[in-house]
Amino acid sequence: MSRQENVENMEGIEMTGPANDIPPLSDQEKRILEVYDKLEELQVEIALLKAQGVISSRDFPEEVTDEDIRKAEKDLLESKANCSLRSKIIENVVIANPMLKAVHAGNNASIIEQDLLPLIEKRDIFSEKLAQMSNKLQSSREELMKESSENTITGRKNIELATQMLALAKETSSQGKEDIQDSEVRAQLDELEKEMKKSKQRWRIMKNTTSAVIVGSGIDWARDPKLLEIVLDDDEDQ
Repeated sequence: MSRQENVENMEGIEMTGPANDIPPLSDQEKRILEVYDKLEELQVEIALLKAQGVISSRDFPEEVTDEDIRKAEKDLLESKANCSLRSKIIENVVIANPMLKAVHAGNNASIIEQDLLPLIEKRDIFSEKLAQMSNKLQSSREELMKESSENTITGRKNIELATQMLALAKETSSQGKEDIQDSEVRAQLDELEKEMKKSKQRWRIMKNTTSAVIVGSGIDWARDPKLLEIVLDDDEDQ
């Protein structure tokens, strides 16, 4: 969609706040936008005509190889990149000059350039708010990773304590669980083994999930000893 179409589509839309005080584009300004859009269209057509001329002047083999396709794709990407870069440079130059005058020229700026100043200030405010929100989001992610790592470490300690408890319970009976006559004690040992297995399974799931979240979060976990231990830890011996 061209800039002129954007302007026309915005006509009739009611805006609130300072934007209502902004005067509409003059006929001359609309004409400038139309000419600029036409210039871009002509540049694209010229590029296509040049490409067709190059293609028609070449003697292509009857069979096109993969190398020919890759070269054509590379040429296409380079042409698109050059065209996009040229358009961006022209657009930035056209935009930058009025913005600089609106900010720095003061009373020497034209009326149209002065009208840009409130919009530029509003843009800067929104940019600052966006940066603050991004910082808060990053801090929240880091805090979440910290809490997750501490939760995983706590779960690991619980597994270790449960393992030690089971080992102590086994040591209390040198004859082994099968030789224990007290049915209540044997039932408690069986229940303890089941709980330990469930706890191990829950901890592995929690640990693997936390590791995946840490790696996919974009945080530099390699520099955090706790996060590094969680990601690289091998729980085979647990």
